[in-house]
Amino acid sequence: MMSTKPVAAIVGVGDAYASRQDRKDPLQLAAEATRRALRDAGIRKEQVDAVYTGRSPWADKRSQWSNIFISHMQMPVKRTTEITMHGAGLTATLAVAAEMIAAGQAEYVLCLQSDATELFVDAVAMGAEADADPQFEVPYGPIIPALYGQAACRYLHEYGLTEADLADVAVSNQRWGIHHPHAAKARFGEVDRETVLASPYVASPLRRWMCSTWGGGTGGALVVTSPERARAMHADPVYLLGYGSATTHEYLTDRMNMRTCRFPELGTMPNLTHTATAAAANQAFGMSGLSRADIDMAQISVNFAHMGPIVMEDLGFAKKGRGIDLYREGRTGIDGDLPTDTNGGWLSFGQPGISCNMDSLVEAVRQLRGQPLGLAPKRRPKTVLVQGAGGMLAAGSVVLLSATT
Repeated sequence: MMSTKPVAAIVGVGDAYASRQDRKDPLQLAAEATRRALRDAGIRKEQVDAVYTGRSPWADKRSQWSNIFISHMQMPVKRTTEITMHGAGLTATLAVAAEMIAAGQAEYVLCLQSDATELFVDAVAMGAEADADPQFEVPYGPIIPALYGQAACRYLHEYGLTEADLADVAVSNQRWGIHHPHAAKARFGEVDRETVLASPYVASPLRRWMCSTWGGGTGGALVVTSPERARAMHADPVYLLGYGSATTHEYLTDRMNMRTCRFPELGTMPNLTHTATAAAANQAFGMSGLSRADIDMAQISVNFAHMGPIVMEDLGFAKKGRGIDLYREGRTGIDGDLPTDTNGGWLSFGQPGISCNMDSLVEAVRQLRGQPLGLAPKRRPKTVLVQGAGGMLAAGSVVLLSATT
């Protein structure tokens, strides 16, 4: 690994969980996670200078949710806001925190998110209204899997892949998920390719096992500070070595109307096989000085099986059309050189709502500290890449975290 200079450090992490048997709303989850993060960092809430969240939870869609949270906590701060590049905005809160700290405007920044969609909302009744164009898409009554299914069809067509290839992604994630106490699909045990391919279609070519489920409820909180302060105050800081983000459009029809793009990594427009993650990854690696070979683990945004290989390709771990090889060859598993989605990922751990990107960050920090709630790979990671996605291939954020500098 190249010598790197961290731009910020995580000195506190907290997580919280809910289920149908133990219901908690988003504010309860966020408060519980925050108290744990502050305790882990060894600071008081009065020392927090800023609070950043992603967009408001699906289970609590009040505007200015980040302000509602600090009011609930009786925690006045210099600055609070929601970073709303869909779900990718939550991952980008670490970047905003680092920049505020570097500017000397904050000593401690709290990044947090929570949600519990299925516990409080009829998510099926919502359809795709949160992610579909109200004029050109919603009138046709699509569900979210149907929108993603269009990209899946195009990806399989362009690169000569099949549904059987996508099944390998679900199999890999489930092998991790069965070991996590809060994974939504853990109770089903391991699955094989045949089981995945025998499950019913949700939106062709995506079958039930190729789609994420809602899960229960989760909350996560991270206390961020300067690297210098982190070294003096905590035995196990996690350093932020680089970050990047990009967003290109809102709806799928918008993407198909794009003819130019400032990010050359996204290829010739229009297409449905590249995402903004490609640009975000290059920014993060360029800032950190790391290479892809320096990464020991990845936590990525795979809400549907085809997004696994697409994201791996956009991150630079495989050539376009060959991301599936990482799953097929076992490289993403416990014995692999790039363990991926070690809590089961969105496919098996589940998507409690907008908090799913925070679940990936919490898992990364826990793995770097050697404190996973589920399974640990045979070799404890020193560096973890966390990728957050949002919208219909619309936004991507990437952060590179390390237990050492």
